[in-house]
Amino acid sequence: MSAVARPVGVTIVGILIVISGILIIVGAVMNLFNDEVRLSVSIVVLILMLVIGLIYLAVAKGIFDGNNFARLLVGVITVINLLVGLYHAIFVELLRWNGVVQAVIALIILGLLFSRRATEFFTSS
Repeated sequence: MSAVARPVGVTIVGILIVISGILIIVGAVMNLFNDEVRLSVSIVVLILMLVIGLIYLAVAKGIFDGNNFARLLVGVITVINLLVGLYHAIFVELLRWNGVVQAVIALIILGLLFSRRATEFFTSS
């Protein structure tokens, strides 16, 4: 356990990752039993979704525990989301506002994960 208390922002990011992981797993399981979806989406893709959902849960545990590797992994994925959001906001007219929202959310997550308090929490573990 970390000597520094976990900041609220880190807890919020961890909870969002848990929710995302659960939604991915539930969606994959539901679609495994949906004949229409299985005809258009490979079972391999659905199993991959299950694995990704489980990885989300493992990364969330790392975030809650103060694992710096989990923070860096979420940071890299969030930077990619930021870049995709900016691309959509600038170059894809139909997705302009989605891109803006995606970029803003990514910036908030990066701010929460790499704030001074969060850095103290992750480096003290």
